[in-house]
Amino acid sequence: MTRLDNITTCLPIAYGSVAFSLGEKADEYHTHRWTLYLRSPNPTYDLSNAISRVIFQLHPSFAQPTRELTKPPFEVTETGWGEFEASIRIVWREGVADERCTMLTHGIKLYPSNNPQLSNQTQPTDVAVVSEKYDEVVFTNPVEEFHRLL
Repeated sequence: MTRLDNITTCLPIAYGSVAFSLGEKADEYHTHRWTLYLRSPNPTYDLSNAISRVIFQLHPSFAQPTRELTKPPFEVTETGWGEFEASIRIVWREGVADERCTMLTHGIKLYPSNNPQLSNQTQPTDVAVVSEKYDEVVFTNPVEEFHRLL
């Protein structure tokens, strides 16, 4: 594999969470349904061209806190009652990227920032609480084939 000297290329990514209150369907341990995700900001770009797998590390209180996905959509949906910090590990394709894993962290938000004291009964069930970040993963001296894919 040939590396391209003095070249940098970047892959835009969006990652975050979206949560909905369960309202009257909630119980003590399940007040919200949330999804943690990694996506391309460009809906026409398939991240699996560059990504081998994505590993989501949830709070240890979940029965299966480590979730490994090998194809899109790279997302995990669960129910729970508390906000916590999750990690997202991106494993790049071997033979294409030959890059080290990229680690991200994301705080899963269940309550709107403008009023975090809302009780679950007063939080609307049809209003999403979205916490999303845009980032660009920069590759220095990338493998030629990987550079073409991006």
